Amino acid sequence: MREERYGWRAAIGLLSPGPTPSLVREWNSVLPEGVTFYYSMMGLLDGTPEGMLELKGKAVAEAKKLTREGLVDIVLFACTAGSFVGGAGYDDEIINELEAATGVPSTTTATCMLTAFADLGVKKIALIGPYIDDVFDIQVRFLKHHGIETLYCKGMGHAKDTAKNLGEDPYIFYPWAKEAHRSAPDADAIFVSGMLSPMLKVIGTLEQETGKPVISSNTAGLYGVLKKLGIKDPIEPYGQLLRIPR
Repeated sequence: MREERYGWRAAIGLLSPGPTPSLVREWNSVLPEGVTFYYSMMGLLDGTPEGMLELKGKAVAEAKKLTREGLVDIVLFACTAGSFVGGAGYDDEIINELEAATGVPSTTTATCMLTAFADLGVKKIALIGPYIDDVFDIQVRFLKHHGIETLYCKGMGHAKDTAKNLGEDPYIFYPWAKEAHRSAPDADAIFVSGMLSPMLKVIGTLEQETGKPVISSNTAGLYGVLKKLGIKDPIEPYGQLLRIPR
């Protein structure tokens, strides 16, 4: 019997800002049968707005590498901050440039984040993540433009060594999410921004304990990509977002 091609159902091209072990580990754990991904790094140097803005210029070259063999069905610019740092409409600019360069349908994590909020009816969030204040300020304005109010915000406060720090304390965002819920009980959801932010294994526990949807950049990105691909399989037991119909 002929062996089926790995990724026979769909292949996703991921444009990562740099090494993102949490994204790779989490997506490998939950991708539906027949779905795979290929991965390329854009080379983010630091987590400042200036560093994030440099990614758009690098994305096209990396996307061309990912798509040149014709195996990729969709491209995800897999950097949340890198896709909102230019303000309202910046994610659409990235999508347009990627699609023009590759001819492959594309999206960004920021776009997927907005899709997730819309599909869950989220209008008010508590926001946590690994960013410095300058990046969070841009994100709050980006969300406000799209009708999302940020009731609470907390970040790690430094622009370097984020991956190292998260590796040493991979579930730092669990107590932060509990604190966010206590501080902003009227939020419709808790959002953990950043593709470096490991959350998958604690999302179910947090939803039980807070009674709120808990969404991470990794789950939002996966949700948005699978929705664009038309893959409707519910993914359990990793929170409301991956369980609802797409």
